[in-house]
Amino acid sequence: MMPREPATESLLQELLDRVEGAHAAAIGTLEGLLVEGVKRRRLDLEAAIAEHAALLRQARAAYASALGTPRIHELLVGGNPVVGYARMLGEDLFLLLLLSPGANLGQARLQAARVGSALGEVTGWLT
Repeated sequence: MMPREPATESLLQELLDRVEGAHAAAIGTLEGLLVEGVKRRRLDLEAAIAEHAALLRQARAAYASALGTPRIHELLVGGNPVVGYARMLGEDLFLLLLLSPGANLGQARLQAARVGSALGEVTGWLT
């Protein structure tokens, strides 16, 4: 994991607090590296980031070849007892929320979009 940025950690914690049913929030790279993360329960965030990065890369390749668009904005993986919601934060970074199956996905998407914008402003990563 890279060195912690206090503003980044507090934004991720805010996201976790605002989405009922959220277990963890993290930022990762498409290479599968965990940049920053917060969690409420024992979860392997490094493994979750690595697996979702692989899924995002595969989805990007599939959309590029089959649909002619390599841009993926969001990816939802429904599982039980954990649902993974990934939202791209530019070309190489993504935000991952791990949720319970009963979590409010609309609220998760809304709050992830808000926090994604704030992360770009605070860290300058997306410029």
